[in-house]
Amino acid sequence: MRQWSGVIAVILSVSAPANAQEPSAAEIMTRVGAYAAAYGEKASVIVASETYTQTVLVEGVADTAIRPIKLDAEFAIVRLRGGGWTGFRDVVEVNDEPVGDRKDRLLSLLTSESASISEATRIANESARFNVGPISRNFNTPTAALFFFLPENLERFTFTRKGTKEIDKIKTVEIAFKETKVPTLVTTRAGTNVPLEGSLWVNPADGTVIRTRMHMEKFADQQVAPDQAAPKVTGPLNVTGNGGGRPAANSNVAAMDSRPIDSSADIEVTYRKPAGVDLWLPAQMTELYEGPILIRNHPSSGRATTRASYSNFKQFGAAGKIVPQ
Repeated sequence: MRQWSGVIAVILSVSAPANAQEPSAAEIMTRVGAYAAAYGEKASVIVASETYTQTVLVEGVADTAIRPIKLDAEFAIVRLRGGGWTGFRDVVEVNDEPVGDRKDRLLSLLTSESASISEATRIANESARFNVGPISRNFNTPTAALFFFLPENLERFTFTRKGTKEIDKIKTVEIAFKETKVPTLVTTRAGTNVPLEGSLWVNPADGTVIRTRMHMEKFADQQVAPDQAAPKVTGPLNVTGNGGGRPAANSNVAAMDSRPIDSSADIEVTYRKPAGVDLWLPAQMTELYEGPILIRNHPSSGRATTRASYSNFKQFGAAGKIVPQ
């Protein structure tokens, strides 16, 4: 509760209405849930250009031993027919070299009345094969954290209101979250629970999410040569399996034998409102993944850092819907 000092402040506090109190964490998250549920309804399809750079560092190996990889992609936020929404990417170029046999496949998918979720999942998993580093992943889209806070998921978490922070001239409230219900929204392929935790920076007046930070521990259960096992994510696409997470051809990273993985992930996304679009959209994403890695036939510890930026947002009409299978 707001604290006042001095006699004048005491007089003011007596006449202040009860509704002048700042909203609680629970009240703010109820607004976030409504915001997340309506997020995909703001437009049927929005596609952005994504530049996504990944750098891998290995303990005991010079930084130049593993070449950074730059992906140019199309990132789409899609409203699903029948309700709900999701976001995924389609890689266009890898280190400025075009990806073969992918001409406008994302836009063709999104503007087709007969497109299915399975086809969208195939594109998402196919693009995941270009990820490099110690941990394979097919959930690394900037809107992933926002999706977890749909109204039906709020009871899975505990929320704590923390301080305030001004972001892009908006006074936001930081809400720390921790997942406590099982089974968790994310599990390993073997079914082990992976609790989510982190923070949201929210406009408390309407639940608009301006920034997200998400952390996971031990979210990969094993590496299956030549791939690493990615987690299972509960959502519209129900992404499972290894997601085609093969090391890129230009990296020196090889897959390890099947074994348990002690892994961690930190993902932070900042949203902005582009000109001409009435929606807060991802502007930047940074990630840190850590885990074991095999390089030059020697096991070591690896760290992948990434930075993605989003621009050139395009909005499409009502024909761009994905039909559930």
